[in-house]
Amino acid sequence: MSTRSERARLRLAALAGCTALVTGCAQIPEGAGSDPSDPWERINRHTFEFNQQMDTYVARPVAKAYEKVVPQGVREGVTNALGNLGEPANVVNNALQGKGEGALVSLFRFMINSTIGLGGIFDVAGTYGNQPVRKEDFGQTLAVWGVPSGPYLVLPFMPPSTVRDATGLGVQYFMEPPTWMDETASWAIWGAYVVDLRYQMLPATDLVKDAVDPYLMTRQAYLATRQKAIYDGDVPFEFTKDEFEDEDEATEEKKDVK
Repeated sequence: MSTRSERARLRLAALAGCTALVTGCAQIPEGAGSDPSDPWERINRHTFEFNQQMDTYVARPVAKAYEKVVPQGVREGVTNALGNLGEPANVVNNALQGKGEGALVSLFRFMINSTIGLGGIFDVAGTYGNQPVRKEDFGQTLAVWGVPSGPYLVLPFMPPSTVRDATGLGVQYFMEPPTWMDETASWAIWGAYVVDLRYQMLPATDLVKDAVDPYLMTRQAYLATRQKAIYDGDVPFEFTKDEFEDEDEATEEKKDVK
């Protein structure tokens, strides 16, 4: 009988095996790979195109159906409950980053919302305790420890990442309570998490879909957002370049061609 760690390895192996499905249908712009933050741009673009197709025909329709069929109050309860399951990881990562107050707030939120909030369905700690989420993941922890981000990375079926964040995601997986539940509950919760996350991302991804270069816009937005998360919104000057500058340049180039 396989152990949980063996099942985790099988899932990761299956994910890695999906790279064989990535084809060369994406259009690669001239000079791809010249950006120091994205030396693997060519293969990343292929994978991004594959993910976009999967999203168009599977993930987005499921998220739209979820939005249409499930009442808003229920959706909010699901989002709250899934967020509550992430509080133990927030406690650990805040502590590892030396954010004692954040760790205590995350512990408080988990205790209050798991009990009075009926398993996290109601965000009692946030609404009545005035204690918002202090979300921290292991990718952010690695950044605080001085680990460089490494190249931008796009993996099949996964959101944008970097080498550091992808590594952090693997560790983060073992911090989450669903990982240690029985297999049926674990798959059910992770499935709900994927649907809920895709539903929450609908407004942002609809904007990206209409961009001149969706890949470029997604990359710049992700890298900028991660910098803001790592520095708690107080990003040093050298990281404050407009994340959509390249997208704007691409738009201007397109106008010049016309």
